[in-house]
Amino acid sequence: MGKRGNEYSTRQYMNRSDYELFYYKSTKLRNVSLHHHDFFEVYFFVKGEVSYQIEGRNYQLIPGDIVLVNHKELHQAMIEGADHYYERYVLWVSRPYLKRLSTPQTDLTRCFLDKRKKTLLRTSIDNQQLVRSILDKLIAVEGYKGTGQDLLPDLYITELMVALNRISFDVEEKLQPVVKKNQLIDAVIHYLNENLDGEINMDELSRHFFISKYHLSREFKKHTGTTLYRYVVQKRLILAKGLILQGNPITAVYEQCGFGDYSNFFRAFKNEYGTTPKEFLQVMQEGQKKAAELEAGL
Repeated sequence: MGKRGNEYSTRQYMNRSDYELFYYKSTKLRNVSLHHHDFFEVYFFVKGEVSYQIEGRNYQLIPGDIVLVNHKELHQAMIEGADHYYERYVLWVSRPYLKRLSTPQTDLTRCFLDKRKKTLLRTSIDNQQLVRSILDKLIAVEGYKGTGQDLLPDLYITELMVALNRISFDVEEKLQPVVKKNQLIDAVIHYLNENLDGEINMDELSRHFFISKYHLSREFKKHTGTTLYRYVVQKRLILAKGLILQGNPITAVYEQCGFGDYSNFFRAFKNEYGTTPKEFLQVMQEGQKKAAELEAGL
């Protein structure tokens, strides 16, 4: 699904089980708050003044940059100059869909999930033109009713993901992106991600990193755009959703994610996603069932 020059939407969920593609030209656009998706995102930057923040690291973008975001990473585009022209492609693609397109020899999800993955691809003009041409083909095929209408979308997505994986792992890039990060905050985020299932509080972090909790709180907000408490809650909820989809009992998941009790977990989940954990599971199961039926031709 893709449309040229979409009207910008703040929707952060997919209406389809495979992919959605948006091409935006915007002025007077506000920043979107720090968030995550239950799917992968490919962001192709065309023009504007934008930095992209992912897990506390800030990437200053130049035209042609490609950002790859997986389903567990908190991220946001930071628009510098709200009245400036801003152009980009945004592709959302589901993990099950990419798994279905993959083969034993070629895992198309690798560029999102591999430990050595690159978040920002700053590549050659030829590679930029290749990626953009495939995105344009995906847009053009929307609404196409001719021969191959059922094959071309999968073909183009496969072509795109092969290109992105090749650029990520097989291409020796000479252009290195500028990444702004703070060593302290980088270490704090790593610590938080490794200890989401345990108790985390400012006093403990202050002692662990030999810094006052007031300075830590101020520095964390400065470099991530959110509070430490809010970051921990969001990451714990991401972990919880993964555990729920793996078949863990909903009433037991909260303990594995560091929530004090089920009521706190339930309330945080409902506040963050506008749905209950049970409703979330039902929606995801229905989506998987529909995807399986479509694949089987039912």
